[in-house]
Amino acid sequence: MSEDEYGAADVRGAGAERDKRPPRFSWTPAYEATFFRSLCESVQLGLRENHSFKAEAWDRAAGALRDQHRAYPTKSHLVNKSDNARKKFRLWRGLREHPDFLYNPATRTVSASDDVWKAHIEVGEHSDI
Repeated sequence: MSEDEYGAADVRGAGAERDKRPPRFSWTPAYEATFFRSLCESVQLGLRENHSFKAEAWDRAAGALRDQHRAYPTKSHLVNKSDNARKKFRLWRGLREHPDFLYNPATRTVSASDDVWKAHIEVGEHSDI
């Protein structure tokens, strides 16, 4: 096979792979609660190692969603949900721990002056968060 033929076959193969993506999965608050509860239980069972979950933890979470909600996410749906939640938590924790922001435990929100928010947003736009 020539380089041209190989390149063409490789491009067709990549396109075919994109068409095999799993169907979109829509998360509901109930699904999220079940999912994160399952991950917490997996941590207690020792199914987390080096800051990542073992395969059994993902299987347990998928099983919980299937059994309790008849929902069928793929492992990539579960991993993406976990990764996105981790990112959001880190952003929230950063605000809560920043001395210019005030945390209100009654409303579970952070607040600050308009100038502080503006400065924070400008910094965020110029960083690789």
